[in-house]
Amino acid sequence: MLRNKPHYWYGRFAVGLLLLVVAGTGKVPAPLSVVLGIGGFWLALQATGPLIRLLSRGMHARSHWHDTAQKTFERASLPRRIYYLLAAVAEVDGPMSPSERQTVRHFVLERFADPVYASEIRTWEAQPLPINDRVGLAARIATGLDDSELDTLFCWCCLVTFADGRFRESEHAVLQEVARGLGVAKGRARMLFHLARTQFLRGNRRGDAQPEAPRVDARTEALSTLGLPPDAKPEQIRRKHRELVKKFHPDAHSHLGQAAQREATERFQDIQKAYETLTQN
Repeated sequence: MLRNKPHYWYGRFAVGLLLLVVAGTGKVPAPLSVVLGIGGFWLALQATGPLIRLLSRGMHARSHWHDTAQKTFERASLPRRIYYLLAAVAEVDGPMSPSERQTVRHFVLERFADPVYASEIRTWEAQPLPINDRVGLAARIATGLDDSELDTLFCWCCLVTFADGRFRESEHAVLQEVARGLGVAKGRARMLFHLARTQFLRGNRRGDAQPEAPRVDARTEALSTLGLPPDAKPEQIRRKHRELVKKFHPDAHSHLGQAAQREATERFQDIQKAYETLTQN
């Protein structure tokens, strides 16, 4: 959880700058000076991206809402807040379709350890959050969630856009807004989008009531899952796999529950299966 706090990255950035200063004083032996300089630069550079994302998320979370919206959000439980976000995503291209409404209900009903009842969701549907600020809504929900939970929440939003079997430009735009609010970097958001698509296709194969997506060959699907171009070379595939294993190894989902943990594990397994498909002789 510390990695989701600005002071953690401020500390790493400060240590990096300190090492750079020490390396530049000339008071340490040359070989050690080089090591300190490289280490300091790496620490400072590594902290820059997360700091920018966290500060941006904080700025979005402070966006002005009128009193009614703010009070409604503050009183809402985490499942209800997530319902508001999923509903906002589903409604970006107009009122929710029956399949979208069913998808949103399914997510909320099935994915929390503490039970949520259909009657509660009907109440939430009758009392929508009166705002149109999806970036600010995502940023407010992100507070207190760890990186793996943010990944899962973004995947849920992706799955909602797939629910009616059509993916429009407006839905692409709303996912960009959600990613910005959650503080999910663009490259990571693209990867999560592909992993959510794989999850969606797997759901179809299991016979869930979802529209069929166009079929693609195994190699193309595997490359898409890993976020690689069609002409990716073996070394690119190995390098990308090593990167993704580090980034997407499943962690505990204390706020989103066991269903979210299971889905994170499935995303990790999808990465492994895609790599195996691409490296088979």
